[in-house]
Amino acid sequence: MARKFLTPIDLNKLELQNAAFQNLGVAPASPSTGQFYYDTSTSPYTLKVWNGSAWVVVGGATEEEIEDIVGGFIVAGSGISVDYNDGSNTLTVANTGVTSLTGTANEVDVSASVGAVTISLPSTINANLNGNAASATYAVTAGTANAVAANSVALGTDTTGNYVATITGTANEIEVSGSGSENASVTIGLPDNVTISGNLIVSGALTVSGSATYVNTEIIELADNTIILNSNATGAASQDAGIEVERGSDTNVSLLWNETSDTWTLTNNGTNYHNIVRKYAANVGNSASTQFTVTHNLGTRDVVVNVYDNSTYETVEVDVARTTTSAVTVTFAVAPSTDAYRVVVTG
Repeated sequence: MARKFLTPIDLNKLELQNAAFQNLGVAPASPSTGQFYYDTSTSPYTLKVWNGSAWVVVGGATEEEIEDIVGGFIVAGSGISVDYNDGSNTLTVANTGVTSLTGTANEVDVSASVGAVTISLPSTINANLNGNAASATYAVTAGTANAVAANSVALGTDTTGNYVATITGTANEIEVSGSGSENASVTIGLPDNVTISGNLIVSGALTVSGSATYVNTEIIELADNTIILNSNATGAASQDAGIEVERGSDTNVSLLWNETSDTWTLTNNGTNYHNIVRKYAANVGNSASTQFTVTHNLGTRDVVVNVYDNSTYETVEVDVARTTTSAVTVTFAVAPSTDAYRVVVTG
């Protein structure tokens, strides 16, 4: 199948080499003015061109026809006389009046984060109480003098000063054990499962050692500009890595680094993965060289090379060789001026 060109081809005065006219036994239908073909319907074969109204043989006229055509083309004008003698096939052109030509001056010239959770300790803890009290009220048990009966002093009503009656924690936030009993050893700690209903600010590093981390939030802001996947990988690379998009009842899609082919791939249907196209571009031209090596470092010969004019932005045709997996060579017939063209490599 012949390749169709839907735009004129400008060879920029370069040779069309090893070409042949189209051989047809029947003239083309609906021809355009100037269209041509090689007529093989009768021998000898002839080259024909459409002159706008008929197919005519190129170079097929007789000498007499050519002479008559030439004679008919030339018409006398002011100061010029023309005499064509068909019998002798001679043409005489005479100057009948014009001897010089000058221009008119000025017309014709003629010349040659919010809030914080704080847990702290009191200023004094576990103080030893020694010495004599200035005054005391105590109960006397029968048969015992000057003795305080066990469990006879009600702290809430018969003492003064500050004390903590009980300490309680908050579910899923702080656990408290041993609170509210005499001689209690109170323990405060975090439960195995912690829930913080407000904001949590961590000023130092945060290390999560569990097998899964779930973030149920609408906005995630990271100051770091790099996210590392497979951070526990060691030795030779073997694990693929990527980002997957949950699409509800529709098939998930993902962006995946394929470790086998060493390429970034993506899928729009969850099944078929395609390489992500990369691009490299560079200007070429130095008014001296006709051949230029463009190093793209895409790691493959499966690249598409386009060249366009930097002034008109029109695509031009040049010779292209995929020299290596990292470079292509473009060759021009005439050395282009400095940075006249731009080479775009995708693959």
